Amino acid sequence: MQIQIDYRLTDIGWAECTVSSGERTCLVTASYESDALRNLVLAANGVLAGFSALTFRFDEEPGEFRWVITAPRHNEVQIDILQFPELWGARPDAEGISLYTSRCRPIVFAKAVADAARRVLEAHGESGYLEKWDAHPFPAAQYADLVKAIEKDGED
Repeated sequence: MQIQIDYRLTDIGWAECTVSSGERTCLVTASYESDALRNLVLAANGVLAGFSALTFRFDEEPGEFRWVITAPRHNEVQIDILQFPELWGARPDAEGISLYTSRCRPIVFAKAVADAARRVLEAHGESGYLEKWDAHPFPAAQYADLVKAIEKDGED
């Protein structure tokens, strides 16, 4: 299955991320409280590296969007996005509200994340990103690692 990810800086310290596959679409937001784009890029790197499970979050004020990525089978990842009403509540996944679930190949997820990060970089540049995101620089090193990992995966 294909997946599309669109990540946009919407205001100083705020971003929106739309994730869609087939007829499923989910819009989540993030504040500068978390390094959301970096977390997303790191997750894509982890998926390509073979992690069987990882979790990260987009922090809200208040609240949290928790991304839970698991590998239910060889060469497949499941992406679940859960919503929690409080920030840093450390609630179990089972207590979250499920907003989105989809499965795809790891490379499909990684390419969707890389494309989203590339569009953000093209739109703002590194200095513009820092100015708009405020607390965290563009994850240039992690993005470069992701691009290399995608290229390497294509060579295998």
